[in-house]
Amino acid sequence: MLQKFVLSAFLSVALLAQQTAPPVHEKAGAFFVVHCHGGDEAMATRALAAVEPVWPLVAAAFGTPEAKPKRPLAVHLYRTIADYAAADRELTNGKFQRNLAMTHWDSNSAHVAVQPPCSDETLRAIGVPGLTLEMLAWEACHVARAELAPNFRQHPMWLVDGLGSSTGRQVHASSLPAGSGALPTLTTDFVRVQGLQRQKQMPPASAILADRIDDLEFLERYAVRAVFFRFLAASANAPKLGKVLATVRSKGGGDGYAGEVLAAAKAALGSGLDAAFVKFVEQQKPEWYEVFRSLVPVGKGYCQIAFPDRNALAWRQEPVRGGGIRIAGRLRILPGDARQLNVLFGKTEAGDFYSVAFVADSGITAFAFRAADDSWQRLGDGNAPALRLGYESTFVVEAKGDSLRVTLDAQHWDFKLPRALPDAVVWGLGAQAGRDGATTGTAGLWLDVTVGPAGAAAKRAR
Repeated sequence: MLQKFVLSAFLSVALLAQQTAPPVHEKAGAFFVVHCHGGDEAMATRALAAVEPVWPLVAAAFGTPEAKPKRPLAVHLYRTIADYAAADRELTNGKFQRNLAMTHWDSNSAHVAVQPPCSDETLRAIGVPGLTLEMLAWEACHVARAELAPNFRQHPMWLVDGLGSSTGRQVHASSLPAGSGALPTLTTDFVRVQGLQRQKQMPPASAILADRIDDLEFLERYAVRAVFFRFLAASANAPKLGKVLATVRSKGGGDGYAGEVLAAAKAALGSGLDAAFVKFVEQQKPEWYEVFRSLVPVGKGYCQIAFPDRNALAWRQEPVRGGGIRIAGRLRILPGDARQLNVLFGKTEAGDFYSVAFVADSGITAFAFRAADDSWQRLGDGNAPALRLGYESTFVVEAKGDSLRVTLDAQHWDFKLPRALPDAVVWGLGAQAGRDGATTGTAGLWLDVTVGPAGAAAKRAR
């Protein structure tokens, strides 16, 4: 009787698991097989398109362009963060909950959550979010590296994170329409590293190669490794990097492996590396600093999606001169638990700025944010029946001195700013998080965005 009871209970649990587990759609290519947990066939197809280019890039980086995997390598995409988290708990005890992306070495499989999470309607409108595509390629790079190099567990972190970020961004950028600007994930890394350089906290190249940068913050470590690898992969250094990666792959591992790789890297890269890296960083002109993700350039516009618990926020690095600004274009707010896109301008060194909130099926609100006490001053509202969820509206935000005019389709509103704008006007774009308990934040499209001085012909924001 006990055996029958146990068997019955086991079968009940198994049946419940089958009923609650999301459907899995599989798509196989020459190098990878994607297991899409939830979502649909279209999502699986897009995910496969994001990972298939990864193998040739990684194989070429290691000097083995003709290599092929023994069998297609496994990549898992999860429609929900909850399903990703469950898989991560099972595989790594939840070590990579924060990342929403990880590689499980024992099974050599990649695991990525759709991020930022968004509604089915939003996915139908935009496809798989750009950040998700980038992370799929990033993690696929790790499984490709493990297939190509049996000593992969001992690879230096400047290579692990550097090659992963470089591959992810190269694949993501190649999937965007012609004319799209640089990826904010990349330009943000440049801003962070330039900040370290200004503060004289940049670790020397020798410390990066030796993986002695653990005193840096989490995001700074990733940024330094990403930018350093990009520097090494630049045309003048590419042959030298190729020699280093050949050594990385050919050595057998063991206790002396790290020292052998470090010595080979120093010998191949030569002297003057520190000065050359500093110069490389100084020469960069990053377009965006993404405080919170996720902004993706798409042709002549942007797709911006907030995580459910944090506003998406990105600041343009080149200000508009003349004490005024005009930001114009079209916007479309997509279905989700939050429905608010924000145009930001007038950011000061103290962190104060102005914001114009566009809320679908409601209207607009102008705010002044004061960083010192984290306070928002409401400057005024406007009811806008034409601002409908899922539909496009034209907008103009124009400010000069202490005057602000907001135009939406055929309506306009005038507001008084409590502080006049500075000569150099910094601007940005934002998307609002959801309320407590939300599963998605705001998702929206900024289309044909042009920016310039107030009262003057604007230039496209590229």
